[in-house]
Amino acid sequence: MASSTFPATTTVSGALLGRAVERGDRHALVDLAGGAVYTYQRLAASVTRAAAGLVKRGMKTGQVSGVYVHTVPAQIVAVLSVIAAGGVALPVSVSSGIAEMATLFTHHDVRLLFTTPDLVDAAVEVADASRVRQIVTFGPTPASVDFEELLAPGVTPRQAPATDPALATADGVLSHREFLAGARTLDRTADVVASDVVLVAWPLDGGCDIPVLVSLALMRGATVVAVPGITRPQLRGIVEDFGITLAALVDGDRKVITRL
Repeated sequence: MASSTFPATTTVSGALLGRAVERGDRHALVDLAGGAVYTYQRLAASVTRAAAGLVKRGMKTGQVSGVYVHTVPAQIVAVLSVIAAGGVALPVSVSSGIAEMATLFTHHDVRLLFTTPDLVDAAVEVADASRVRQIVTFGPTPASVDFEELLAPGVTPRQAPATDPALATADGVLSHREFLAGARTLDRTADVVASDVVLVAWPLDGGCDIPVLVSLALMRGATVVAVPGITRPQLRGIVEDFGITLAALVDGDRKVITRL
């Protein structure tokens, strides 16, 4: 098993992106639903520049930003960008209702919302019913700021203490240290290594499961292939095409991780 120990002072961004440059053009995230592909180098550059852009636009330490997207790479890039800027990411389920999201975002005083073009109309409704003032989409729309416009050159914002909050869910808020502890716990079962190709088919349900699993895979230098909602009969072709070695699937009402 690979070492799962991170220093107590390590932040989520530091643990995930610390070796991204040396991993270079190796695939980090592959989205079978939308076609997006992030190498480790592209992922690190996108997150770092987005974080700089968020700070330049006024993001404050501890500020909560919503993440309402329909693909795993979009969720991970948004979550990591917010965390790297010193903020707190709040992912929500793609099946969430407008009123439900508006109430949640108002409770957390969310002013910025990340989404995807197919969900932008719903995001606008949520903004109208809450305190959200800016919508960022992974792709241009008339009602939002394109994520590419957010990218700014500059130094990565100073990393927050490991005890600061990083991720919010319906069950509470996780600090950087607690987030990484979740990855360590998961690794006792998953035992992810750099040579793994990890299929993520869990639903984007707004919890911390996907961010923690994908983060663990990225820490290890593995490749993540994402296709939320895939069924077992569809699995064989993808396993053969991409050389999947580890699969995060839904079995009945349970989320399971299976080594293939």
